[in-house]
Amino acid sequence: MNKMLTQFFLFLAISMLASSTAVADVFSFSTADNQAHPRSVAMNVVVTECFKRMGHSASIHPMPSERSLYNANAGVQDGNFVRTMGISATYPDLIAVPEPLSKNTIVAFSKYPNLKVDGWKSLLPYHVAWVRGWKNCDRELKEAKTITRMPNEELLFRFLSEGRADVGVFGLETGVQKLRELAILNVLPITPPITESTLHLYIHKSHAHLINQISATLRAMKLDGTYRKILDQTYQ
Repeated sequence: MNKMLTQFFLFLAISMLASSTAVADVFSFSTADNQAHPRSVAMNVVVTECFKRMGHSASIHPMPSERSLYNANAGVQDGNFVRTMGISATYPDLIAVPEPLSKNTIVAFSKYPNLKVDGWKSLLPYHVAWVRGWKNCDRELKEAKTITRMPNEELLFRFLSEGRADVGVFGLETGVQKLRELAILNVLPITPPITESTLHLYIHKSHAHLINQISATLRAMKLDGTYRKILDQTYQ
């Protein structure tokens, strides 16, 4: 009887260990990027391929910007992307992977084409709107004349189209794509850009030991042509 119990508990321990290993092998990532945009499609593939090369699998979970950061910081997801540097100041349990995933051109959008833009400070005299969860806007535009944080980019651009804010801040490529989807013709990107920055994958601190490996794998994908091939396939 004691031998049978010993075998049972040994079998149970092995089963639990195998189950635990299988779960730990799947990394879950949140993202707030518009999934209809080619960049989002490309970055999803890049992240998935990166973790596949590392012997893991990745699942992508689109959700509103603020919640995507909150979930990743709380460990509900294992990380978040695609984000500018500096997120860790507000979400300290998220650590940026140094090797960039992509680049982003941030511009002002407005129905007033003569609006003059020269960096963040030039927007302070206006009523400025952006998507809730955009921490660079929270940081740079906190002293703007009037601030409105919108739940998502669709509402942001409809808000601008109705003239309810002077200017909105969003990524150039993804913003132009969203305007096209919404058939909004009276809101345009204003040049020059406010800023240009790199975009990164953030990992929950519990996986900090993987950061160097993730960076090395992303660099290898760029060197062997995989990264460019993914971009070419999704932007064609």
